[in-house]
Amino acid sequence: MGDGAMDLTHAGTTELRGLERTTLTLHTPRHPGWRPVFPLAHLAEHLLGRELGRLPGLSALTGHLRKDVITVRFLLSPAGRTHLDVDRLIELAGTSPADFAQEQRVLAVEDAILPEALRSAGRLPASLDRFREEWRRTEPRPTLDRQPFVSSRLSELMDPATPPPSPPDRTVSADTGTTLGRGTDERQEYAEALAAVRRRTGGREPELFLCGGPLDQYWSAMSVLLAGLSAYRSALFRQLREGPRPVYFLKLFDFPWRSRRYVACVTRPSVGPAAFRADIGPRTGEIVRSLGSAELRTVLAEGRVAVLDEFVAVLDRPPRRAWVPLLARLNGFSARPADLARPVLDCTVDDLARCRDAFLAAYTRQLHRDAGEDTGKVKEKGEAA
Repeated sequence: MGDGAMDLTHAGTTELRGLERTTLTLHTPRHPGWRPVFPLAHLAEHLLGRELGRLPGLSALTGHLRKDVITVRFLLSPAGRTHLDVDRLIELAGTSPADFAQEQRVLAVEDAILPEALRSAGRLPASLDRFREEWRRTEPRPTLDRQPFVSSRLSELMDPATPPPSPPDRTVSADTGTTLGRGTDERQEYAEALAAVRRRTGGREPELFLCGGPLDQYWSAMSVLLAGLSAYRSALFRQLREGPRPVYFLKLFDFPWRSRRYVACVTRPSVGPAAFRADIGPRTGEIVRSLGSAELRTVLAEGRVAVLDEFVAVLDRPPRRAWVPLLARLNGFSARPADLARPVLDCTVDDLARCRDAFLAAYTRQLHRDAGEDTGKVKEKGEAA
């Protein structure tokens, strides 16, 4: 590793050490039943997310609503902490009528995955002023909890006690892109990986599923890219949630399986592969293609912390922790946790730009391939008729 890479790594880890994991909880007075308050609190949760998303140095923003208690979690840098005004935030002082209208449209999409009793349709104030008035009547009471982002487990990954071993000598086939001698049938592996992803998504078919190439490392810059694109503050996520046809949720993730890395995309509510190819899929590709350096820096910040959080979760769960060394032995890379973390900690915007180009090429091919398969099926049906 050259001096420049060392400097970049040092800057990245320093930035991570400055982050605090912050939890904002809002309790509202109990009513003779929380359900009448739920739509109001649900929209307030969405609007709080929009306002928090404007803070500098904020990442990993997620929100949760249970009955009438709102819980918002995020990471905040020192710069962001100086701008966090909880009282002004709770008043939704920065919310515009356009924000209010757009989040109402997003809630209408989310209604499709909620029980009827929890849906927002017909149960919200018609104007922002009226909404603020009713929200104030709930007397939201905040509590704020702050913890360092870099836990003892993360410190072990960032500051390994011993230097990494030399990389293994690996021979790669130029025509297939896979390590020689693995002897794995690609079609069989693809089918097994797809079945595993379906189990992970509760039996639902992913909107898109493709092979991303040989598994050279468990986590990579591609992992960071996909996780960052799926984050609330990414330009992809924000743009898909805007306009008259918002998307409530879109997640891209890589799925290491035996000798290859697969990439899946799921939406919530599920739109299905055909609808995805017709609308959301092409829109997603164009947005990702248009991302500039500033947007990729946000993707880098979001993706890095998301993958590190996943890493810690894997290390703390014995079944998943055992899976990583198995794949490492099959594919010839180190299973040492600090070595696995290096591609994430060392990742740069330039790395993401290169991964973005490779991902878009495979993504576009898969969209066209799936569309061609659909056309063939329609033609077969017509001939049979």
